Amino acid sequence: MTARPLQKLDREAAREVLGPWLSARMPQARDLAVVGLANAKAGNSAETILFEVSYVEDGRPRTQGLVLRRQFEGTDLFMNADLADQAAVLTAMGRQKGPPTPAVVGVERDSTVLGAPFLVMEKVEGRVVQQVPNYNKEGWLADLPVAERGAVWRNAIEAMAKLHLIDWRQDFAFMDDPARGPAGLERYFNYVEDWYAWAAAGREQPTADKALAWLRANKPKDETAGVMWGDATPANMLFAPDNSVAALLDWEMAGIGPGEADLGWWMFFDNLFTEGMGPATRLEGLPDRSEMIAIYEAASGRTVRNIDFYEVLAMVRLGMIYVRQCDRQVAFGTIPATSKAFMNNPIQGMVARRLGLPVPELGADFAEMVRVTKRTD
Repeated sequence: MTARPLQKLDREAAREVLGPWLSARMPQARDLAVVGLANAKAGNSAETILFEVSYVEDGRPRTQGLVLRRQFEGTDLFMNADLADQAAVLTAMGRQKGPPTPAVVGVERDSTVLGAPFLVMEKVEGRVVQQVPNYNKEGWLADLPVAERGAVWRNAIEAMAKLHLIDWRQDFAFMDDPARGPAGLERYFNYVEDWYAWAAAGREQPTADKALAWLRANKPKDETAGVMWGDATPANMLFAPDNSVAALLDWEMAGIGPGEADLGWWMFFDNLFTEGMGPATRLEGLPDRSEMIAIYEAASGRTVRNIDFYEVLAMVRLGMIYVRQCDRQVAFGTIPATSKAFMNNPIQGMVARRLGLPVPELGADFAEMVRVTKRTD
């Protein structure tokens, strides 16, 4: 079957469907009605829709903000993508004393209900550190006093470290996958290799293939195992008015593995929005690389090891997402199957410079993929 863009949600039809669907999952809410639906400008892994419901509880009228995420079924960025898995992670997080996450209302795997599987969770109030425009240039973070900017990064890294202190055996055993090896880096790396093979689909990628070989040759041993967020960036956090962390969002890449994989992802993205995008001048007041490591070590109570490895691992992982983004647009018919954007893009340039490899030229293919992605996602 030919893949197609996720069909635009018919809001009136969605309201009629969501009303009884939510009533069955919110038994305390009587006379429930969906008040409004609005697309959120966030994320490429799933369509995100914000809405409110009004209802009566204990004889008193109430309103509540909710978030609906619909899956890009058939053109997913992640191997074996399943919103039910994300719901299970969020539910388990709700039982922990770790960093805050949104509460799950319900998950629906039946594509016929709203045209694709979807997840509904409670809306948490807060603001994200935006990537467009680059937060180093403008936005609420740049508008903060210099001293407060550093507090945002510190709070975020401390929340990440708090996550890694959770014993995954308590509530996260459902993510255990012993078939891929012992819990820790070995198992997670085996998963990454499977994901890489699935995304590459037999195509050679000169830069990424060499980077993966470098990772194999430099893989550390005896790394710790814990709950991994998988997508640790400030754009996936909600911050309260006092700059504390209100919620951690986007758990598509959650798993069991070393905390350094999350820290490496965070630090890679931090670098991406300075040296990698533009470049841009780093916002004054944000902690530098060594300071970020020190914050994490103090909060986690352990020494960070092999961070260079995990930063390269982050580049390879994001490179796979670019491959899937390119394939999604090929499937939609918006770019030709001959496009080289999947291997000639800024991420491959960054990993090539990091490892001393020939730097691929971006060319017109990548520019076209960026243009059509903004139109179709």
